[in-house]
Amino acid sequence: MKIRFGTLCALALLANSFLTPSFSEKDRSGQEPLLRNGDRVAIVGGGLIERARLNGYLETALTVGAGPKVTGLKFRNLGWSGDTVFNDARSYFGKPQEGRERLRKIIGEWKPTVVLLNYGSEVALSYGRAWTDEPIARERCSGPWKESLGVFTEGFQKMVDAIRKEAGTELRKIVILTPPPLENLGVPLPDHRETNRRLAEVCSSLKGLAQKNHLEFADLFGAMKELETEPLTHDGLHFTDMGYRQLAGALSSVLGYGPPRNNFDDDPSVQEIRKAVIEKNRLFFHRWRPANETYLYLFRKHEQGNNAKEIPQFDPLIEQSEMEIERARSEFFKGSQG
Repeated sequence: MKIRFGTLCALALLANSFLTPSFSEKDRSGQEPLLRNGDRVAIVGGGLIERARLNGYLETALTVGAGPKVTGLKFRNLGWSGDTVFNDARSYFGKPQEGRERLRKIIGEWKPTVVLLNYGSEVALSYGRAWTDEPIARERCSGPWKESLGVFTEGFQKMVDAIRKEAGTELRKIVILTPPPLENLGVPLPDHRETNRRLAEVCSSLKGLAQKNHLEFADLFGAMKELETEPLTHDGLHFTDMGYRQLAGALSSVLGYGPPRNNFDDDPSVQEIRKAVIEKNRLFFHRWRPANETYLYLFRKHEQGNNAKEIPQFDPLIEQSEMEIERARSEFFKGSQG
């Protein structure tokens, strides 16, 4: 997004070359492909990630981008709107620590082999204001920008350390995904030029963090800032379905799978995969974040806590959806190779 997502030919290349990537074993600049058979992939972040579960584009791009030889992939969307690197948005009624424990719990239970982390917009957008309820960090991030950026980097490091600890020995890769640039849509919406300059500094800091920790670094900010097309967001920040479609193409590219070749929405076999992904995400959301959690697990469980036994019943339904994704994926590759 070049302060409005510069070249139409670049967009055409990305959009019209969507989905079947080249299936080289060395797509990623001589490195082994990111995804392997049976990988469990956790995607962690704020609202950008949580909203992605509703249209399925990001996960579908990676499911297909991994190629026909990589089977049994499973994804969990662990996005939480409003989240920060301190995970305080994940807290319901307790202190910020509750949010961190919630993330640690699901990571510890699921034991992902690959984790994608997407944070940074919150600090760039909150210039001069506190962007976390973490007590020690709150006052510091209300001060000078460099101090706020330092708080963010420290918080990100702590989150990485916690994920490594909870995921255990099966964790193979952590990938830092930079936030995409914010889009300028004109008055009366905000002018994001200064915010994007700060966001570029955030991305530079994230690159240094990735190098320090020997993590993968995927620059969505750089991949999307030169694109110009019809608006890809509702308000400069929250992506439309069209925006997520283009974001998925950028994600496929920055993770080393190259720009896809099939048009995402015109290929029925790809649509079948995406449909199954959306349903799986719906089921997992209710499994992980059930409505009325207060009645099921917390201080009103004496009223309806007996219904908590029904939550694990989502598990076989999720497994069934994952089998449908694998079936649709197999059909796609049969058709593309036929």
